[in-house]
Amino acid sequence: MRQVSVAPGPLQVGEYVVRKYEMSDAQALVDAVTDSREHLEPWMPWIKFEPQSVVQREVLISTWSEAWDDRTEFVMGIFLGDRVVGGTGLHLRGDIKTVEIGYWLHVDYLGRGIASQVAGALTELAFATWLEIDTVEIHHSESNIASGKVPLRLGFKHVRTFRNQIPEASGENGVGYHWAMKREM
Repeated sequence: MRQVSVAPGPLQVGEYVVRKYEMSDAQALVDAVTDSREHLEPWMPWIKFEPQSVVQREVLISTWSEAWDDRTEFVMGIFLGDRVVGGTGLHLRGDIKTVEIGYWLHVDYLGRGIASQVAGALTELAFATWLEIDTVEIHHSESNIASGKVPLRLGFKHVRTFRNQIPEASGENGVGYHWAMKREM
């Protein structure tokens, strides 16, 4: 199992805080996902397991915390005060020297540039924190136009188009885009 040298700390991104989920965030996470379920359903395969209870969220947060402590995956919330306005993460999957950024936003916070700000801050964090990482990637479905604007705005390069035999979420068309940014040497 891949791991990195250290776990990231909380990030202040404009008025938002990006940090590890704590057990006390379970209800706020339930509320955010429930409020946004219809918006997320076309793009997020995990939405098929919703709605989840607070207890189920606590189990999930515990799982994420174990991965965090093992330094193998970093699932985070995007917070405005105590409110979850989205989720993000740094995922160690794919090539050995690569980390992937994922993101989703609460339906009430769309169109504010939050995903771009957060993905930009996480890209900087990955390169500043982990010498073992030389590439940051963002993946999305071709049909998710809004998600595709994020890597484009940040200067990522489109490196691969691929076809899935079976789309993972209802809004996907079976074509995916991989974007990458390399560490400046």
